[in-house]
Amino acid sequence: MGANNISESSDIAEAAVPKMRLPTGVDILDRNLSGGLPIGALVYFSANPKSMPEVFLLELATPRKTYYITTSKDPRYIMRDMKELDLDVPDVEFLDLHSEYYQKILPHEPDKHKAIKKLIEFLNNWLATLESKKENDFTIIFDSFSFLVELGVDADELKTLLDRIYDIINDGNGICYLMMIKGVHHESVESRIQYWCDVIFDIDLERKGDKIVNKLTLPKIRGMSPVTDYIKFKVTDRITIDTSRDIV
Repeated sequence: MGANNISESSDIAEAAVPKMRLPTGVDILDRNLSGGLPIGALVYFSANPKSMPEVFLLELATPRKTYYITTSKDPRYIMRDMKELDLDVPDVEFLDLHSEYYQKILPHEPDKHKAIKKLIEFLNNWLATLESKKENDFTIIFDSFSFLVELGVDADELKTLLDRIYDIINDGNGICYLMMIKGVHHESVESRIQYWCDVIFDIDLERKGDKIVNKLTLPKIRGMSPVTDYIKFKVTDRITIDTSRDIV
């Protein structure tokens, strides 16, 4: 009887604790994640570039206010892509690290180490502004975080940066996606950053006969059971998840 009481008390306590989730923007995926991903999560978004992960990132920007940090192209081209996909992105604000580094810093600073230092200073100033806004319920997308890793930002600086971002998204009930390009980084670098993160999105593709199949797993989700079975999805003008086999 005592054991039963303990079990019942545990069940009541568990039921009393609300499981706070933030929708990803992909409805079918959210339903299978009990509403979305944990609030305050730092997400390692690992993707094969051939699987068109940029479409996934654009969908992740749809549910709420999004700060989109771009490192590979001008924001106006990302906005063009959003319009072509007819995505409803009500509130997106860009931080253009691409132009800041390649057009403003690098042409005037031949020393790469000093150039990197200036870029990190620029990013930290932006984070300070974001902190001062006291935002609530927002998304940060790094497209891509691979840019900083490949640029040569050392591990201590990366950890300091991610610690600050983690504080911001947890204080403001937000979420942050770090796009990491597969096949670019050393395994030890990937493992270290994955350990720091709460969630791992793993996107890949495989060839089956004459078809290419896109696959998604979530092998790590803080406070939730991982999604270890492959979820198949198609990339058209949207992310379309195949519910017939991979999601029960």
